[in-house]
Amino acid sequence: MSAAVRSAVEDVLARYALGYDEGDLELLADCFTADAELSVHVADGAVTGPVRGRDAIVELVRGTAGSQRDRRRHVLSNLVLEHAGDRARARSYLTLFAVADGALRAVTTGRYLAELRGAPDGSGGWRISDLRVELDLPFS
Repeated sequence: MSAAVRSAVEDVLARYALGYDEGDLELLADCFTADAELSVHVADGAVTGPVRGRDAIVELVRGTAGSQRDRRRHVLSNLVLEHAGDRARARSYLTLFAVADGALRAVTTGRYLAELRGAPDGSGGWRISDLRVELDLPFS
């Protein structure tokens, strides 16, 4: 796998996290294919989705982020990437932090399992076509 592909996939995952945290829904939308799917699975058995389509994903994030009264930070780590042609599969850990009332707390941990489609030469254009978020703890 080329360094350019790895860099492009890391970039789209980071832009997703930043778009969510900063409320930049245009940035977040640009991370997904038009026909993307997103689902959230929590260790307690709760499931959201699959939410189908970029616009529906953006609306889900808008509603979820809008209901949160703290400042969230999604931190991704331990990226493992498989790549073949115009497809890639990324697995990474999530640590979700929140800041409120001058205090920092770890909200939950989990995994991101992402399927991506894009330019096989790493020239850009990689987008998430399927994102499964698996959370280790429920949270509000």
